[in-house]
Amino acid sequence: MAKEVNIIKSRTHYSMVNSSVSAIIYLLRTLLGFVSRSFFIHYLGVNFLGLNGLFTNVLSFLSLAELGIGFTIVYELYSPLATGDTETTKSLMLVYRKAYTIIGIVVGVAGICLVPFLSLIIHGTSGISNVYQYYLLFLSNSVVSYFFTYKRSLLNADQKNYITVVNDFVFYSASVVLQILFLVLYQDYSIFLIIQVLTTLASNIYISSVVNKQYPYIREKNVKPLSKAVSTELKKNILGNMSTQIGSIIVLGSDNILLSAFVGLSAVGIYSNYTLITNAVKSIVQQATSSIISSVGNLVAKKDNLKIFSVFQEYWFINSSASFLTSTITFALINGFISVWIGPKYLLPRKTVCLIATYLIVLMYQGSTRTFISAYGLFWQQRWKPIFEAGTNLGFSLFFLQVFHLGLDGVLLGTICSSIFVNAWYEPYIAFKFGFHQSLYMYFLRTLLFYMKYSVAIAVLWIVQLHLFVDSLMSFVRFTFVSVILVGVLYLLLFSWEKEFRSAFNRFKRMI
Repeated sequence: MAKEVNIIKSRTHYSMVNSSVSAIIYLLRTLLGFVSRSFFIHYLGVNFLGLNGLFTNVLSFLSLAELGIGFTIVYELYSPLATGDTETTKSLMLVYRKAYTIIGIVVGVAGICLVPFLSLIIHGTSGISNVYQYYLLFLSNSVVSYFFTYKRSLLNADQKNYITVVNDFVFYSASVVLQILFLVLYQDYSIFLIIQVLTTLASNIYISSVVNKQYPYIREKNVKPLSKAVSTELKKNILGNMSTQIGSIIVLGSDNILLSAFVGLSAVGIYSNYTLITNAVKSIVQQATSSIISSVGNLVAKKDNLKIFSVFQEYWFINSSASFLTSTITFALINGFISVWIGPKYLLPRKTVCLIATYLIVLMYQGSTRTFISAYGLFWQQRWKPIFEAGTNLGFSLFFLQVFHLGLDGVLLGTICSSIFVNAWYEPYIAFKFGFHQSLYMYFLRTLLFYMKYSVAIAVLWIVQLHLFVDSLMSFVRFTFVSVILVGVLYLLLFSWEKEFRSAFNRFKRMI
């Protein structure tokens, strides 16, 4: 009994450490990102910013070669790490190392093969020379990220994600400082990218050495082949995760490519300022909440279904609250922030901002079921979902772009529609049927109520914005104060009566 209590305490401890460290460091990383972006825009301009965003999306498609192996290996590591099975751990890590070496080579070759086709998707490159050189440097950074990095999975599966977070932040900080310095001195995008490649490589080498010290047995030469049962399960989950990877990359990675092809690089550059903020908001929340995945995976390994569903209900409420608060505040403040940060010429219309906030809340809200799908390892069960999602997303986006000529609004509507028509019901179905073994009725009812609350909050904030204007730093500070108070009041009015509110509030007090 005492041993079980210690396991639960350890699980809770690691969840709190991972969540706290991840959230704090990602906040700092975000602040550095804004500083870096400010210098980037000032010294290189919006077209280079658009090129940077476009290449990021283009190369995200090359990560299809990864096939979701990383998520699958982490899931397979939960059980041997929880039971102290070092032999299986060694075997899995050997498979992982070989796979990532092959993946790095495939990504490099595929990336080079894409060079002749870049002109088809890049429009509005006036004033930018050496585009292919920049692309190859971007490709180099993507390729080196696959070497040495496979050992991170061991730390993540062992509930020590905070180590990789701290490591990445240190090297990212060094990268930002050097990039800013050389931007000021030379205004050279090539040097900017070279620094990125070198720090990525250095970060991976260092984290590899840390893992070697903490888990010396993974360097042993006498590694047994995986058992037939583990090997079969691994292949099955990789195939299931492969479709997830394909769907996610097409949905999330196609936005800038579609914008570049139909609107131009300047539109990509302006939108990328908004995605910098929304990705930061989303990632800070995800870093704080998704750090529990390894702890949930550890809990799943114990096969305590009642406890798991209880944890899900609390996590669902916390994630819903975070999604509501961050999305509504983003809608209220993002235009004012960008106006003060880089100027009003980079602003998007309010209706577009509303779609961005809706896009953000849809993605974040779905995180509840996705976290537990990953923890349960239900990759095979949802193997077809991402394919339908990707097809729906591209179909709607192209329809809104070509028929209605909606530009950025069309791209956002395409993603929102694919999430509503595919993800909103399919992911909960997988989690509840194959994981929790519970009815979906209450989930759908509460989800509908959740989006009704969000709509009420957006309507109130829209009306308030008609009477408050941001034209200086001080007016933005005043508007921020009013908006945060208003969102807080709306949250309490709409959510405080739910039964999980008190439980989450008490847990927060204990954490403090």
